[in-house]
Amino acid sequence: MARADHILVPRLGGLFVHHGIDCGDGTVIHFTGDTWADPRRVRRTSLQEFARGGDVTVRDYRQFYERLQRPEELPRRLRMRWRRELQRLAGDEADGRPFAPDAVIGRAESRLGLADFDIVLNNCEHFATWCKTGISDSEQVYSLWRNVLDPMAYVGLRRSQLLTALFEAAPHFDAIRPSGTRRPRRR
Repeated sequence: MARADHILVPRLGGLFVHHGIDCGDGTVIHFTGDTWADPRRVRRTSLQEFARGGDVTVRDYRQFYERLQRPEELPRRLRMRWRRELQRLAGDEADGRPFAPDAVIGRAESRLGLADFDIVLNNCEHFATWCKTGISDSEQVYSLWRNVLDPMAYVGLRRSQLLTALFEAAPHFDAIRPSGTRRPRRR
């Protein structure tokens, strides 16, 4: 493992995987709480506390991007492209490639203390992937949607998240005008 790696560890016998960002100093930044009843916050803990005796591995982003090229991942790719474009328009030049280690750690530290955890829309995997790439994404959630929801419910959910992302990320409506179009002239 290296500083700023996206690391993961299986939980509950592999039922799910917990994610964080390795700070390179024996600590990890991730969503956690003191007990199950506590709200999850982005915190810095020791690597041992993060691992809880499990085997810690590093996320391979080559595999992540290869999976995204599959035809069934088209809705996900489109959502990522929209988010990337909106971030670019908002001044965040993330292009989806992993950031330099200092930037990854800076992004993780910028979220310390936040308690906006949501198991479906903003979990530990969303957080760690965002720190590395600038794109909030969770393969675990997508796998759940594909296996549990019918295809039309899945498409509806993706559309609603696209619209939410569009309005949350856009600095103002002029910024979301399709490229190549001009603002109407005032008379």
